[in-house]
Amino acid sequence: MEKLTFIFLMICSSIIYAQTLCDGVPFVSLGTFNVCNTDPWVLVFEDNFNGDSLDLSKWSYGWRNLYCNDEQQYYTSGDNIEVSNGTLKLIAKRDTIYARAVDWLPDDEILYCGLTNRGQNARYFYYTSGNIQTIRTFSYGKFEARIKIPKGKGFWPAFWMFGGDPVYNEIDVFEFVNENDNEGNYDSSKLSKVHHMTIHYDFDGDGNKSQCATKYTGVDFSQDFHVFSLIWDENKIEWYVDGILKRTDYKYYTTLLQPTGCTINANMIYILNKIYTKDPMYIILNLAIQSGSNSPNSSTPFPSQMEVDWVKYYQRNPCQDVNIADASQYPLDIKIFPNPNEGSFIVDFGSKDYRNYNIAVTDMEGKLIKSFKELNSSTLNIDLSDNTKGVYVLYLLNNQDKNIITHKIILQ
Repeated sequence: MEKLTFIFLMICSSIIYAQTLCDGVPFVSLGTFNVCNTDPWVLVFEDNFNGDSLDLSKWSYGWRNLYCNDEQQYYTSGDNIEVSNGTLKLIAKRDTIYARAVDWLPDDEILYCGLTNRGQNARYFYYTSGNIQTIRTFSYGKFEARIKIPKGKGFWPAFWMFGGDPVYNEIDVFEFVNENDNEGNYDSSKLSKVHHMTIHYDFDGDGNKSQCATKYTGVDFSQDFHVFSLIWDENKIEWYVDGILKRTDYKYYTTLLQPTGCTINANMIYILNKIYTKDPMYIILNLAIQSGSNSPNSSTPFPSQMEVDWVKYYQRNPCQDVNIADASQYPLDIKIFPNPNEGSFIVDFGSKDYRNYNIAVTDMEGKLIKSFKELNSSTLNIDLSDNTKGVYVLYLLNNQDKNIITHKIILQ
């Protein structure tokens, strides 16, 4: 089967709802299965910030400084984070502080972003702010927070989830940044009104990250609290604001770029959306400061705060913490070894019932290399020695719960 790549990007500046497929690869179904789940939601995690300090059993202080991300602030461990009167405040201040951008590196270490020299690790910061993330990670479910953002040139508030390397996953529930007019000049009239919704991904794990972004112009979100929600399940990701749907991304599309509905049919070709996130992620709340021409100006009010009334996470009933995972990162009963290998490896189901599984192996372009629909042993030896050296993807489909486990296979 030849490689098919579809690019279907809808750029949304002032629309109510967007459906996006940024990039895709062919997907061959191993069997007919249902991808929809309408079970009721069950509250699994929440913080209403009713105390007088951050609950460190739920949250940790986030990264100090994202020096590769064109941010200027230094994130402190508490000085810019306040819990009072039933809300969390992440407070941006115009402060001067001399500190390490990366805590664990020496003062004189030179930091690089790719090949770009970003200067000495110890440096002066002229802004401080707050950044927190959950102690635990979360998979499929509904993520919600009631938030009021600050207003001012240079502020960069965000509510997002991140899964980290080596499999890069990030979903931005919202970001608000400076906006430009049609001539490319800073437009103060758009401050706190343009809601960015973005997925960052690295489909093949080669370190080259991509993104699929959508935005729209809404109300001034700094004037009041609003409920920002994201539903991430096995088949689609949806963004809502105050209960109104703003964007949808599906995991599978037909070859005509239509959503599949609830049923994936055996032996049909679908488009697998490359952006679809795979692994559990932390919930992150932060207030960053932009740099360069986007820096604050004399009209930017300091101190200012992003105020959070509550954060909640729900799962479908019955609850499952991890529905899909990369087997190289999470402990599974199913073992795949050796990996890397020279063309042959073993899938050992251990105590798992191997009869519940189908297996497929594709190359990184989505081309089906081998498939196994009826297994007759708890161990299976897969021979790829006739194929070129490189990276392949092993799919394990559980026919009972329709969950898919992916595993990267390296032939060397």
